[in-house]
Amino acid sequence: MKILLVILAFILAPLTVVSQEVTVDVNAPQSAVAGQQFRIVYTVNSTDGRFQPPAFDPSFSVSGPQTSSSRNVQWINGEVTSVATTTLVYYVIASMPGSYIIPPARYESKKATVSSAPVEIEITDAGTAPSGNDTQAGQPPENGSEVSMRLTLSTREVYIGQPVTATLKLFTRINLSGINDLKYPDFKGFLREDIETPPLRNLEAEVIDGVQYGTGVLQRFVLYPQIAGELRIDPVGITALVQQRTTGGDPFFNDPFFDNFFSNVTTVPRSVSTQPAVIRVKPLPMPQPSDFHGAVGAFEIVSDLSKTDITVNDALTYSVTLKGKGNLNLAGAPVINFPQGIEKYDPKVTVKSSGTTTGSKVFEYLLIPRNTGTFDLPPVSYTVFDPELEKYITLRTPGYSIEVTGNEGVTEEAAQPAYIPGEEVKYLGQDIRFIRTGDSRLRVMPETLVEKSYYWLLFAMALLLAASLMLLRREQIRRNADITGIRNRRAARNAKKRLAKAYDLLKSSRPELVMAELSAALWGYLGDKLSIPRADLTREKCYAALRARNTGEDLITELDLILSASEYSRYSPTSQGDSPAELHRRTADLIEKLDALLN
Repeated sequence: MKILLVILAFILAPLTVVSQEVTVDVNAPQSAVAGQQFRIVYTVNSTDGRFQPPAFDPSFSVSGPQTSSSRNVQWINGEVTSVATTTLVYYVIASMPGSYIIPPARYESKKATVSSAPVEIEITDAGTAPSGNDTQAGQPPENGSEVSMRLTLSTREVYIGQPVTATLKLFTRINLSGINDLKYPDFKGFLREDIETPPLRNLEAEVIDGVQYGTGVLQRFVLYPQIAGELRIDPVGITALVQQRTTGGDPFFNDPFFDNFFSNVTTVPRSVSTQPAVIRVKPLPMPQPSDFHGAVGAFEIVSDLSKTDITVNDALTYSVTLKGKGNLNLAGAPVINFPQGIEKYDPKVTVKSSGTTTGSKVFEYLLIPRNTGTFDLPPVSYTVFDPELEKYITLRTPGYSIEVTGNEGVTEEAAQPAYIPGEEVKYLGQDIRFIRTGDSRLRVMPETLVEKSYYWLLFAMALLLAASLMLLRREQIRRNADITGIRNRRAARNAKKRLAKAYDLLKSSRPELVMAELSAALWGYLGDKLSIPRADLTREKCYAALRARNTGEDLITELDLILSASEYSRYSPTSQGDSPAELHRRTADLIEKLDALLN
């Protein structure tokens, strides 16, 4: 019954529709938070016009519109009224605090052009959280947002170089079909290092203040501040694909059966971003110790030597390990003064971390003693800054003593070091192999080929020849590209080939074929020489083209006679006109004369 009423209403609507004035209503919040999404909804009581959105402020991030249309039909006391409505929803994010005025939107229809009222919105700053651990993770999203993100920081007040762990978390109360376009700010003043985070495939249920949210961690990373001061972290943004159920908006269908039957699910992109955050970065105390190499955190240091008894020219490993919690990746290598007579190589650096900020960093040195004796490796001094204690702490490793002995069969002279700073270079056994010994005779080298004059003459001739060949080739390519010119140049040659074929047929006593070849030779020559397409080749066009080239009426008359004779002889072979041999001679003479005039 309800469906019959709807159908009847739509049938009668055009007959008794009450006219209405077109209006544009706007619905927007009076205030919003910078970096947080809000909606601006425009409602027009018409569907047959064109909507022109307002000029949003350039600092706004605007997505949409999400457009829907509906029609409300009522039948009261025999009078049918129909009201059409168009709704447009814009999703807006303002990045900077301030007072903004959104200009009017316009709607142009056949009846009139109307505008909405301007909207004034106050954008407030999100503010900064107190120093210490960030407690935002357990709080619900602002303003009861359906979809939001939070950037949770491990601390808000740090020293230069002290790591800050950041967690990007998603909160939603509605269904999402996916997430796209994760956009990070430039993190001015920070070095960023991502922590390996599993892809977000499923959301976990989390109840906050009695409201259930689907939550999940999008990304975790570590920030290392590089300069002192108030450092701002701009919003991190994503595009959430929101699943929305849409219906026709008709009140007749406001029951469970019709809502499920007529509604459908659409995916609407929605921009979501975090609030900006500020971290207060304190400078490191001055003056800095000479053995401070940028390590900030709680560390300890240990060392290890692979062996203390070794033979000369053998290798050993000396490692220094810095372990603890802090900026391991930015900690520099210690300065070690190895004794003379021990050759060292650049250290192999290995970082082993769990969660990026906790772990160890190993500096492994390869040492080769080049001399026998006893060598003392001094203790290593390494200073770190502990932000918890707010002071520099010097860490030390123990020293080592290495006993180096000589190999059997190696003389004491050969066991001496190849070079000791501060000493003169010595000749050590056969370490240096001379290429040639004894007297050497010097002679004048002969003059090279480049210094001879004929070499440059040949070089110039080769360049000239190459340039000539290039010009000839370019001209050949240009001429081959000119199809009309090629046909013109080959016209006489093709005609002579046909005349030669006609002459061979003349010898074989086949006059009917001779006349056909003569006619083909003439028509082919005229088409190629006069640049007339075969489809347009007629006597009148040929004669007109010849007169334009001033060939003379006698040649045109001769051409007409030969063409008529050849065509007539094909249909009447027993005619008493000129013989095929005579026509062959006249055709050859005519083509030769025309070619002399048309070239």
